[in-house]
Amino acid sequence: MSETKTTPAVSSAETNGGEPRRNFLMSLSATVVGAAVGLIPVFTGLIAFLDPLSRKRKVPGAYAAASGGREGFVKVCSLEALAVDGSPQRFAVIDNQTDAWNFTPAQAVGSVYVQRTGNSDVRVFNTTCPHAGCSVAFTGSAYHCPCHNSAFNLDGTKLQSTTGRENPSPRPLDELEVDADKLSDGEVWVKYQNFYTGREEQIPKS
Repeated sequence: MSETKTTPAVSSAETNGGEPRRNFLMSLSATVVGAAVGLIPVFTGLIAFLDPLSRKRKVPGAYAAASGGREGFVKVCSLEALAVDGSPQRFAVIDNQTDAWNFTPAQAVGSVYVQRTGNSDVRVFNTTCPHAGCSVAFTGSAYHCPCHNSAFNLDGTKLQSTTGRENPSPRPLDELEVDADKLSDGEVWVKYQNFYTGREEQIPKS
């Protein structure tokens, strides 16, 4: 008598065991792709935002060509405009303003005192007091700060008080570099800078 062989039945759970895994992988892949696609505009916008910060500040060609001076220098006045007796004269500093996004021409950025010390020699000081940032005035024989009584000689050095009151400025007036080549042409071009106040060291602001 022959024996009949039977094949064990396979449960539906075993048959469909790979289905949940496939669904999970497909969902995971869709999530990753969707996140990547969504982040592309974010990164693009971030790069566009940060890119100007990494670019070198540039002056438009027409203005750069018209300036006629060395980079970083600005014309303040002519030698003829200065008093021949050596009295310091105050001039506004007009310069182009640039930042990462904008260029604005001919803006008042500060002021300087210019003193003629010879036929073609000058001395230039930033008008900001090194003590606390107030603006100094020329009183006829010296520079005087009205805020805290700092005072300076014509050569910018600290003036010693005759009343015994301490001069609060931590350093002399901030002298600025002058373009010697332009000076020989009768023009006063200055490398205008502002410096941190309240410090003994002359540290330029960026």
